[in-house]
Amino acid sequence: MSTGDQNSRVPAYPGVERFVDAFDKLVVQPRRTRSRVPVVLLSEPDGGMAGRRIVAGLRTRLRGREGRLAPHACVPAAPVDPAERPLDLFEQITFQLDESMPRGTGRLRLPSYRLLRAVVGAPAAGGLMERRPKELRDHCYAEHREVSALARGLWWLGGRDQANGGTLLELLWNFIAGPLFQRLPRALYGRRAGRRMLGRGRSGGRRWYAEWVRQQQGTLPAEFFRSALDLVGGGPDGDPEQLDRILVHALLADLEAAGRKRLFDPWRRRRVSRFVLLMEEAGPAESRNQRFLRELRSAMEDLRCTSVVAVAAGVRSLASRIPDIEVAGLSAAGADLANIAQRGTPPGRPSGMVVPVAEGPEDDQAATYWLGRWPTLAPPTRRWGPGAEVAGVLGAGMLALAVTAGLLAGVPFSSTGPDPCLGSTFLGTDGQCVGVAEGAASFGTGDSERAVRDVLQRIEQQNEQVEAELVGRGADDPRPRARTVVYFGPLSGGKDAEDPVRGGTLAELRGLALAQAYVNGQALRSGERVPLRVLAANAGDRFKDAPAVARRIVDVADKDRSIVGVVGFGQSRRRTYEAMRIFDDAGLPMVGTSGTADELLRQGEHYYQTAPTDTRAGQVMASFAEHAPMVDGRTAVRVRLVSDPSDAYSASLATAFRDAYGNARTGMLLYMPTDAPEPSPLPGAPAGTSIPSVEDLAREVCRAVAEEPRTAVVWAGRGSHFQLFLNELARDARDCRKVSVLGGDDVTNALTEERRPWQVFGGLTLYYLSHGRAPALAGASREAAAFLAAYDGTYAKDHGTRTGEMRQDAHVALAWDAMRYLAEGIDQAWRGTGGHDERLDRGRLQAVLYQGLGLGFDGATGRMDTHGAAGGGRLTEQKLTAVEQGGPTGARTVLLCGTVARGDVRGTWGEGKHPCP
Repeated sequence: MSTGDQNSRVPAYPGVERFVDAFDKLVVQPRRTRSRVPVVLLSEPDGGMAGRRIVAGLRTRLRGREGRLAPHACVPAAPVDPAERPLDLFEQITFQLDESMPRGTGRLRLPSYRLLRAVVGAPAAGGLMERRPKELRDHCYAEHREVSALARGLWWLGGRDQANGGTLLELLWNFIAGPLFQRLPRALYGRRAGRRMLGRGRSGGRRWYAEWVRQQQGTLPAEFFRSALDLVGGGPDGDPEQLDRILVHALLADLEAAGRKRLFDPWRRRRVSRFVLLMEEAGPAESRNQRFLRELRSAMEDLRCTSVVAVAAGVRSLASRIPDIEVAGLSAAGADLANIAQRGTPPGRPSGMVVPVAEGPEDDQAATYWLGRWPTLAPPTRRWGPGAEVAGVLGAGMLALAVTAGLLAGVPFSSTGPDPCLGSTFLGTDGQCVGVAEGAASFGTGDSERAVRDVLQRIEQQNEQVEAELVGRGADDPRPRARTVVYFGPLSGGKDAEDPVRGGTLAELRGLALAQAYVNGQALRSGERVPLRVLAANAGDRFKDAPAVARRIVDVADKDRSIVGVVGFGQSRRRTYEAMRIFDDAGLPMVGTSGTADELLRQGEHYYQTAPTDTRAGQVMASFAEHAPMVDGRTAVRVRLVSDPSDAYSASLATAFRDAYGNARTGMLLYMPTDAPEPSPLPGAPAGTSIPSVEDLAREVCRAVAEEPRTAVVWAGRGSHFQLFLNELARDARDCRKVSVLGGDDVTNALTEERRPWQVFGGLTLYYLSHGRAPALAGASREAAAFLAAYDGTYAKDHGTRTGEMRQDAHVALAWDAMRYLAEGIDQAWRGTGGHDERLDRGRLQAVLYQGLGLGFDGATGRMDTHGAAGGGRLTEQKLTAVEQGGPTGARTVLLCGTVARGDVRGTWGEGKHPCP
């Protein structure tokens, strides 16, 4: 059962739900993506029981309904027993871990822990000093025989000597067989123990014990058992912290090794889950359990252990010996842990996370019910068991021999496995087909992607129309042949994503298809323009696979000289930059659609931008926030600026706004979403107050608005996270029933959701940046009117629907302008060949774009300067920019700055009172 199914049936406690969801992800996280997880400490200063119930629920979750789902140990709450030995706790944990190993994962072997447990439990040795290490070895081997059937059987075969009660016959047999079956295995055991613990030989990677001994004694001894004598000193009643330290290190080292799969061990390969340690009662600072937790945290950091997740409840007081991560509650802890599952734990971060757990009857009952009734942790299952896999390996080996023999005999074999991506694309990081394809065949097939597939199929039909028109032309026909343009964008929203395409991609595809039809209509009628084919290239969810797909496009372009340029790059991300550098090195001209970061233009001289830069957008937003009566009819006196420091677009726009508006009145709130594709903040990202979760972000905004009602929120983040922010405001808006927001251009992506932003939060006054809303320009720009006519002629049926809002979206018009920009460059490059069509390639197109297209043209998003790099730049300096006010009755333009069309320049706004930046 999925989490969504649970929510529809059980009124779950939201904080616990987020925490448990993150816990599930960490437990079943694949080995290669794991990092160290801080120990979670559920703090209950008032003596409540909520933490204990949560731990009990987690234990139920791990047990499952029909079998163990993950290896775990739970230390129950118990009164302090003065007679309890330090080893008792470890034995309890290791016994439970072994017993809870899921079916098909084998027995849990803990050789390092068993060895050191025998060492610390050995009685004080007597006799001559030089014999004590051997006595310790013999004692440890005797303990080893208790858990090893092989060692026990060999010892039995060796017989008993007279000192151990053997008869004369047994003594004689022991004299003959003892060296082979007893003393030799014992010597090999001792040698292997030394190699394991001192890091010599093939097991040299396990050096934690050697480092510990070197710190204690200054040098590394030649023999393990001689160094281990110091641990025997007081036996189990020695220094408790030292005993815990050495045993915890040994246990974690074994668990880390047990989580690594081996090539010829099918039981090991099924160990897909982390080991989970649960503690119902951690107790006060000096309790036995707290001491264990302190050593566990230090050891996890020392060993960089990634195979263990630990949660402890009942933390009555915290020792100040180790720094902690402090979070506000279970919801924030869930967000932080989900972030760790996605990005990993940065080096040097504290090894413990303190989570205060409040005791509330309603919440506690809901949490207990939800956790106890729905144990849903489901690690990946395998179709066959280990035994069947061993048999399968043997069978596969015999089949391989047969195939080899068949090949040698000349017997043909053919591959029958279907290609899930139909050959032209490949699987990306999210399990979706990414790469270059003709039309929609290789991309998603679900109902949620139908709108995307409709546009891709329209593009495919237009490509076929061009081919059908050109197929009858002779070799001496002077009219140009078709050229190919590649659209580069995120055509899938990732595996299981709710939104099939995020970030305005559907809108861009529509604009691109409309422009292709417009350009080809002119080209095929006149015979003096170049008709265009379009290939779709899926760069993956939020451009995650952009570099790999860019290399594939370059390979295709090297084989197909008709490919002359690339259009797209609608999201300013680090992977987008990498892809652009690959295109630039290959000499492929690029024209951007809705990408705005200033950094885009620095990725190479083959890129040309149609949208305004973030610097210009930030200046326009700052001017609007300075002068517009956007907060209950009055200007704002303070701003809370929300930015994602890991996102190139967000960081660039926030920096530009703050530089223009000033630091004094700008409070920067840094919110990094848990699903951010980039793992860390950008170098040089703006500084500010870090907010761990969207709930905390809403709470901080509410607090600021309550303190100063004339506070405006400037949203420089992505539109996909804006709706989540509004949801949290709507849930808890007692202190901020009205909020005024000025959003960047990406907020327009939230306007096509099922619920509009003002429907999510009724107290919202929304202003947002727009890079050219064609309906507002139709009366002054012929190009904008032509675009709207083409849009209405194709998508008239969408009016009044959710996708009908795209008519207002600048992403559609920007894609139209980008395609028109590239088409104009291709036409001029063809005319420059003197009618020699074979000379038209990407190099000639780049030369034309670099020199400039002339005086420019009126676009659907305002006047486009096309003077090129030789004329001063690769963008329109004073590109038209607008600020719209959204609402239930539609959008209203409240600021317009820049050039609408030739001879129509807007230099002021607000009834002429305020100059445009």
